[in-house]
Amino acid sequence: MKKILIVDDDVDIIDLLEHRLKKSNYEVIFSSDGDKGVRKAVEQKPDLIIMDVMMPNMPGGEAVKLLKSVEVTRNIPVLFFTSINTYLPKGTDLNQINVDGQLYPAITKPFEPAKLLTVIKTLIGQ
Repeated sequence: MKKILIVDDDVDIIDLLEHRLKKSNYEVIFSSDGDKGVRKAVEQKPDLIIMDVMMPNMPGGEAVKLLKSVEVTRNIPVLFFTSINTYLPKGTDLNQINVDGQLYPAITKPFEPAKLLTVIKTLIGQ
């Protein structure tokens, strides 16, 4: 069973994602901020990290920079999960986020469960 780490400060989003992912046979672990998420990723070594962008203590972009600088987490795929598209012009589809010149896939909130699962399967299989 593939393990997915959800890093998000919104408890409702965590609950929703956890329900959807467990229903699709993924093991789910979670953290409520970027700093704790980095520590949990190093300890648990998930197969995928779903990372919110705007969080307390450490934003998602900073967390990903740290994760990519550590050997044990460097190769873990990251999927950004964000409501940042509310600040973009209507009709704009945010599907990637740039962190230090590296593009990472992104899903916007609210999300379509089928699209989320398709992206996850593309990133880690199963």
